[in-house]
Amino acid sequence: MNNESFQRTVDILWTGGYDSTFRILQLSRLPINLRPYYLSDDRKSEKMELLAINAITEIIKSKKETKCQFYPLEIIEKAQRVKDEKISEAFFRIKTKGNLGSQYEWLGWFANNHRGIELSVHEDDKAIELMNKYGKLLLLSDKIIGDYYVIDENNSSEDLCVVFKNYSFPLAKLTKLDMKEFYKQWDCTDIMNLTWFCHSPIKGKPCGFCKPCQYTIEEGMSERFTTLALLRNRVERLKERLKKFLSIG
Repeated sequence: MNNESFQRTVDILWTGGYDSTFRILQLSRLPINLRPYYLSDDRKSEKMELLAINAITEIIKSKKETKCQFYPLEIIEKAQRVKDEKISEAFFRIKTKGNLGSQYEWLGWFANNHRGIELSVHEDDKAIELMNKYGKLLLLSDKIIGDYYVIDENNSSEDLCVVFKNYSFPLAKLTKLDMKEFYKQWDCTDIMNLTWFCHSPIKGKPCGFCKPCQYTIEEGMSERFTTLALLRNRVERLKERLKKFLSIG
């Protein structure tokens, strides 16, 4: 069966992390062509992320519940980015209003030429928080892939629309713990334990102190960390509190 067997093709950004891998799992159970993209940013963690993606892909392909057809992973190198000044200017204006990761600038450049691509940000993600604060999300439904959200261009700030209008947000109303309930029902805990989220791994293990590690722990997934990583996390949080206290004083 080739990749043109199904009429519906879903493009998705895949990092090998928790959220995007959960969405890959969801989609793999549907009769679609699945086309994943990985955007390189020269992160220290990229080797681990790509190893996770390769291992997870092979396991999903072997499962009897898998109905999708995988396109080969497309890796987009940093040098291939096509800059868009309008997106960059809107991104930096949004950033003055709240905490928004730098990746949303160059992800926006990419999405500008891949409209409708899925971005697996979940309910507690900073991007979703900003979209809910300064705009609205619009619920849409597809007869094959089900419900998903897009930015409501009639009820959101112009800058939000510029940066986020090209995405589909299928996980916008799910938390990490919601996702956990689903993949446990699917008997896919082994797959989700292979996901990679840490940006600063230490000896091949999550560090506990980088932002993705901090968010993962805050969102109730501390079982993914070693005792030492959790200790590093506590130390980092104490340092941040002390820094904030001293700046106020």
